[in-house]
Amino acid sequence: MSGSSKKGFLLPPAVGYSLSVISGLLLKSRVSLVFIPRLILTLLINLVNWPFRVYERIFINPKYLKSSIDEKPGEAPIFIIGHWRSGTTHLHNILCKDPQMGYTTTYQSVFPDTLFVKMGRFIFEGFARILIPGTRKGDNVTLGMTLPQEEEFALGDKTPVCFYYFWMFPRHIRTYYERSVRFKGLSVKTIESWRSDYRLLIKKALINTGKSRFLSKNPPNTGRVKFLLETYPNARFIHIHRNPVEVFLSTQNFFRKMMPHLQLQTVKDDDLSNDIFIIYKQIMQDYLEQRSLIPKGQLVEISYDELESQPEEGLDRIYKTLQIQGYDEALPLFRSYLKRMKSYRKNKHFITKELQERILKEWGFAMKEWNYLQPENIEIRHEK
Repeated sequence: MSGSSKKGFLLPPAVGYSLSVISGLLLKSRVSLVFIPRLILTLLINLVNWPFRVYERIFINPKYLKSSIDEKPGEAPIFIIGHWRSGTTHLHNILCKDPQMGYTTTYQSVFPDTLFVKMGRFIFEGFARILIPGTRKGDNVTLGMTLPQEEEFALGDKTPVCFYYFWMFPRHIRTYYERSVRFKGLSVKTIESWRSDYRLLIKKALINTGKSRFLSKNPPNTGRVKFLLETYPNARFIHIHRNPVEVFLSTQNFFRKMMPHLQLQTVKDDDLSNDIFIIYKQIMQDYLEQRSLIPKGQLVEISYDELESQPEEGLDRIYKTLQIQGYDEALPLFRSYLKRMKSYRKNKHFITKELQERILKEWGFAMKEWNYLQPENIEIRHEK
């Protein structure tokens, strides 16, 4: 997937958020002066969007909340989980080629409540098509309004529970993890509101894509397994993992390239790197602690290396383990997508000896869990 060379720029996802959520964020987080113009533009777009999302929330959303669209036997949601830069996007894009799989589109992830108001969608989808770049800054993945996207941004649009607020306010990433992934300090009412928002998002995604089964790709869910099972007891989980050394370097590169386009607050590179170490340890340990809660036949683990080297075998194992129907029908579509992906160029990385030793020390538990060694394809440099 070579992607488009179309230029453009990104704005913080708050363009589609409720005013109460934005107000709460601004009261608790200081906006850096250099990003005031970005904040003003974001707020202006948000205000123009306000009447459309209010209409959808009042007159359209209640109808979908009461429906049983996502509750058919054998069609429980499928959640792709795993730390960022572990192959979640690649796996999601492959599986979304299966004709039965519905998903959150890029447009829905930014404007989740301007989805079925025709005039509003015409305005904002057209606006977004013009503005967004052809590829994602951090990894050259193709962007597009109708392409699959993770739903975390949209989950914070009405209820103030969203880990991805850290893209706007990166100094608070650890606080957002405790609040939005571990649900620390949240009232029962707030958690139930979050669950309701999630159910609504899934139902609207299925209607929007015209599909029967929801396929999620949302890395923060890696630490929320128990909460997802409480909402969807029959949910299926696909955990994809990758060598932690590669994950760190790729995550660091991704954050450094994406953050300048979304942030409203400055952050030091060293602080961001330290946060990557902490968040990885937290989310992977949370997953390992909750993994046993998943009933037999509802979880499959796959490595990024397996997906790259033996994609058809890996996909077949996923479908058989999770008892998902339709593999034979989807296989030609998988093959066609994988063939196109052969032109995709991954970023190249190197690592210092000091950083390598820190990763092996702090993330050694994950290296041991999935039998990883120092990657041979990553050059080790001795200078700092």
